[in-house]
Amino acid sequence: MFTRLANLIKAIKPLKGGKPFAEQQEFGSVIEVQTMGNDFNQNRRTLQEIFDRCDDLIIHEFIIGSEKVAKALLVYLDSLVNDDLLQKSLLRSLLGIEDGLIGKRLLACLKKSVVPAARMQETRHWPEITDHICKGSVCLLVEGQDTALLILMPDDSLKRQVSQPVSQTAVMGPSQAFNEDIHTNMGLLRQRLPTSQLAVEKLSVGSITKTTIDLVYLKSIAPEGLVGEIKIRLERINVDGILSGGQIEEHIQDSPYSLFSSIDSTERPDRLAAHLLEGGAALIIDGTAYALLMPCTLANQLSSSDDYNNRYWYASLIRSLRWVAFLIAVLAPGLYVAIISYHQELIPPSLLVTVVSNREGVPFPAFAEALLMELSFEILREAGIRLPRTFGQTISIVGTIVVGQAAVSAGIVSSGMVVVVAITAIASYSIPSLSLANTVRILRFFFMGAGAVLGLFGIMAGVSLLNLHTSSLRSFGVPYLSPLAPLSLGDLKDSFIRFPNWMMKSRPRLTGYIDPIRQDNDLKPRPPAARGGTLTRRKGTNDAG
Repeated sequence: MFTRLANLIKAIKPLKGGKPFAEQQEFGSVIEVQTMGNDFNQNRRTLQEIFDRCDDLIIHEFIIGSEKVAKALLVYLDSLVNDDLLQKSLLRSLLGIEDGLIGKRLLACLKKSVVPAARMQETRHWPEITDHICKGSVCLLVEGQDTALLILMPDDSLKRQVSQPVSQTAVMGPSQAFNEDIHTNMGLLRQRLPTSQLAVEKLSVGSITKTTIDLVYLKSIAPEGLVGEIKIRLERINVDGILSGGQIEEHIQDSPYSLFSSIDSTERPDRLAAHLLEGGAALIIDGTAYALLMPCTLANQLSSSDDYNNRYWYASLIRSLRWVAFLIAVLAPGLYVAIISYHQELIPPSLLVTVVSNREGVPFPAFAEALLMELSFEILREAGIRLPRTFGQTISIVGTIVVGQAAVSAGIVSSGMVVVVAITAIASYSIPSLSLANTVRILRFFFMGAGAVLGLFGIMAGVSLLNLHTSSLRSFGVPYLSPLAPLSLGDLKDSFIRFPNWMMKSRPRLTGYIDPIRQDNDLKPRPPAARGGTLTRRKGTNDAG
């Protein structure tokens, strides 16, 4: 009995993971670790076994040559391949092959003169063959050859066209946004950075999904330590599938339990190009309509593309208002609860009379009143997102007005609380970064509870704890509060306000130290007289009116 039990344990043990997870093959079969042979029929049977029960797999057998013939196979997934390109270009070229080309060097001749220019690869390993077929390649097998030719012919109808940004709109500047196709996204970035200094390193994550990730950075600007750390963290990801950039972000961020994200995101190619020019790096992920930016700071999350497309006076004003709106969105409900509950003496007498009269008849304390309104608003906002776009936003706005007015009329909440919640919501919408806006939505409830328990002392204690926490955060080695902590006077030119472009001579100190100078010193615009020159007059003009 014990002998049979021991044999059973030995049989089960390899199935439980004798290999590390990353080394297990996709299909769990010996087929995946074998290479091709020159047996044409065996190669066909192998493909049929690998793609068992895949009804969209097409195996098309045909004859090459007229006198000296050879069998050939085209294997592809019908749902991923451009059928028109396959029929009109590839098949027509293959059927017109001369007899003199058929032989041992047939594939080499096909690559040079017969197969139309396309992205192609030659391999004899089954894992690579199956991987490329699953990504839209056509596999060409020829009788007597132990190598397959993989020709990429994706169906472009599966790609979404380049559209305008949805969450990071700009009044001025480009109106292009990333989509889900990694090649399109790389093309948009290459248009803005047409230089050989733009490095693109392709990585793959997920043993089943094999999600393609492009690590992009400027070779002469980005620190090698930053690039190396990103690659180390990506190589540690050992999962079966990655379907979105959010999953990548959770696996590589610095502080997984923090409310603040150490990785920013953008759907705008111009913002990504600007980030790379400052010495940063980014990840462009196949199937994700935004790029991940590293490192990330609070100042970057509160900046917008419009800041650099408008005059610096206006941009500085708007950015300062954005910082004020950030503080209002975090602290306003908590301050209202604390003052109404414990510090009524801070309210001017005339205003205090109005507040007391409005709260007369309200059966709930200020904290319960604020909690009820905030939760109602969050539910309405979530409902507006999930509803169809044609009327989702309208319903969320109308629903907020109707619910607020009905709650005041019923005596459930005071009108002052409705005003505070409305101002807080408007302030939160002014935050450009979606991840930071979501963090603010959570922090708001924390400060409401602190104000309800300890009043202004609780608010100050919460601010101190928040300051300590954010000061300790790092984003790939860069302090989250830089250039405020540690203080960098030179980098303050592009934080609370924005200095003119001709004054921002250097890159950020913590990321652009490899090549810190980005422009000449004397770029301030001056009239010709101040430069010691005069305007030239065109021929045929005179001084007359």
